[in-house]
Amino acid sequence: MSAPASDSPGAWTPRARPLIVVIAAGIFVTGFGWPGIIGRLPFSLLLKNQLHMPAQKVAAFWAVATFAWYIKPLVGFVCDAYPLFGTRRRGYMLTGAVLAGVFWLAFAVVPRSYLPLMAVMTALNLALVAVSTVVGGLQVEVSQRYNATGRLASLRTGLEGVMNLLAGPVGGWLAICAFAWTAVAGAGVLLSFVPVAAVLYREPRGSRADVAVWATARQQMRIIVRSRAMWGATGLLFLVYLAPGLQTSMLYYQTDVLKLDPRFIGLLQLLGGGGGILGAATYAVVCRRLTLKVSLIAGILLNAASALLYLRYDSAAAAAIIDTSAAYLTILATMPLYDLAARATPPGIESFGFSLMMSIRNVAIFAISDVVGSYLYGHYHVGFKQLVWLNAGSSAAVLFFIPLLPAALLAAREEPRPV
Repeated sequence: MSAPASDSPGAWTPRARPLIVVIAAGIFVTGFGWPGIIGRLPFSLLLKNQLHMPAQKVAAFWAVATFAWYIKPLVGFVCDAYPLFGTRRRGYMLTGAVLAGVFWLAFAVVPRSYLPLMAVMTALNLALVAVSTVVGGLQVEVSQRYNATGRLASLRTGLEGVMNLLAGPVGGWLAICAFAWTAVAGAGVLLSFVPVAAVLYREPRGSRADVAVWATARQQMRIIVRSRAMWGATGLLFLVYLAPGLQTSMLYYQTDVLKLDPRFIGLLQLLGGGGGILGAATYAVVCRRLTLKVSLIAGILLNAASALLYLRYDSAAAAAIIDTSAAYLTILATMPLYDLAARATPPGIESFGFSLMMSIRNVAIFAISDVVGSYLYGHYHVGFKQLVWLNAGSSAAVLFFIPLLPAALLAAREEPRPV
C-alpha cells in the first residue's frame, strides 16, 4: 500500500509546513535564548563589574552552569523513554519553554550573588536542553519522512547565522541597561515558542514509557566502543578545542585594557557572525575539491593562524578587522572537524553518535579550555598576547594526531551528486 501523497518524500506539503515552523522556531529560541548567546555579555559584565570576580571565576561560572549541555545525549534518552503528559515531544516542548521563561524572569529578582545566579542558570540550561533535544528529535523524524536531511540541516545552519548576527547588538545594548531587561528579553524569546508549539504541533496523548530505549542505548555504546573512526574523530575534536581559550580573558582585555564600550563589543560579535557565515559558505565550495585529510591539515593550520591575528589586537579599529577575519578563518578551519564527525559516526546511530561527539566538544570548550585560559590570565597573570601564543601553539600541535585516524576516512571527499 503506497504512502499518502501528503507524505511523499522530497516534497513539502501542507502537513509538513507546520512542523517546519515548529522546528525552526525551536532551533531559534533554544539558540538565541541560550544565556551564552543573548546574555553572554550582560552576565559576564555583571559578574565582572558588580560582583568583582576575576576572569577565572567567570569562566568557572559558565563551565558549571552549562553542565546540562554536556549530558544532552542522556537527556535525549530520558525524553525518548518517558513521555510527559502522555506525549513524547509536545509535553517537553511546552513545559520546557515555560520553565525556561520562568527561570529567565527569576534573574530579575534573584540575589546578585554567585550561588543563586548559578542555581538559576543551571536550571535554565536544563530546561533549554530538554526543549532542544525534543526539537532535534522532531527534526530527525521530519527529515527522514520527507527525505529532507540536507534542507533541514541548511535551515539550522542559516538560523545559527542569524542568531550570531543578532546576538551581538542585542547583547551589547542589554549590557548597558538595567539587568532586569536581560531577564525580560530572555523570557520573551523562550515564551514566544509556547503558542507556536501549542497551536502547530498537535500530538495525540497516550504515549507510554518505552524502557527499550535504554537497551538500544547499550547497543549503541557497544558499537561506539568498537569504532576506531569515531574514537579518533572524538579525540581530535577534543584536542582541537582543548587549547587554552581566549573567550573570557578577551572580555577582560577588551574592557580593562582597550576600554571598549559594551555596545561596541556587541558590534564586534555581529562582525564575527558575518565572517563566520562567509567561512561556512567558503567551505561548502572547497570541501568538494579537497580530501578530508587535506581539509583537516589546512583547518588546523588556519585555526592557529586565526589565533595569531590577536597579537595585533590593540585598538577598536584593529578589533573590528581582526574579529571579522578571525571568525572567517575559525569557521573555515573547524568545518572539516564537523565533516569528520559526521563521516566517523557509525551507521545506524547517527543522532546519538553525533550528539555524543558534540557533547564532548562542549566539555572541552566550556569546562576546560575557557577555564584554563582564564585561570592563566586572571590567577597567574599571563598576558593576553602570551595566551594567544599558547592557544596558537596548542592548536597547531594537534597536527601530530591526524595520522592516527583511519586512512580510508582521511581519503574521503564530498562528491557532488546529480540533481
